[in-house]
Amino acid sequence: MPTRAVLFDFDGVIADTENIHIAAWQRTLARLGWEVPDDVCARAVEVDDRIFLADLFAQRKIEHGDVEGWVRTKQELTAAMLTASPRLYPGLVDLVRSLTGKVQLAVVSTTWRENIAIVLKAAGLEDAFPIVVGKQDVTLVKPDPEGYRLALQKLELAPGEAIALEDSPTGLTSARAAGLATLAVGHRLPRGEWVGAADFVDDLTNLPKLISLLGLGEP
Repeated sequence: MPTRAVLFDFDGVIADTENIHIAAWQRTLARLGWEVPDDVCARAVEVDDRIFLADLFAQRKIEHGDVEGWVRTKQELTAAMLTASPRLYPGLVDLVRSLTGKVQLAVVSTTWRENIAIVLKAAGLEDAFPIVVGKQDVTLVKPDPEGYRLALQKLELAPGEAIALEDSPTGLTSARAAGLATLAVGHRLPRGEWVGAADFVDDLTNLPKLISLLGLGEP
């Protein structure tokens, strides 16, 4: 089937947010009196915030910790930092503008829709993505395929008509389980076993190559 939609992950594909999430968690956990190193907080980039914090509470044998409350605190800090410093990856804007009008575009992410809206608005791209699926829209986040299946439902497309851009093994697993073709973007990880059978690009700066790999011919 021809490509009729391109679905973007957010963290790690559209925006360079890893350090923001790490800093937001460190500031949040500091309010609990904890000093947590970068490598521990970096795990939250790959898993849901609630799972991350629940694991920390369990490690410290804290029962009935206010997971939802502290996750809200972390999200408030994240939103404030994204507002002050939205960090788009090079090439993203040109790619989106090239795709607009050719295919449908959507964002499928494990982050909050608020974070996505902040960055897209700052980039002037909010109208380019009429469909945004965030963590509050699903019961199970990636690697579960629910988010991608919901996006396909909203787009009224079959899985074979869409391709997903992902930067992590978790995201690729999610997209593949929903039946989508995948393109791995190496913003955070070099090419390796995590890519599997997906095509791979180091970044989003080579527009002709991207358009070709997305099955759309020449830009």
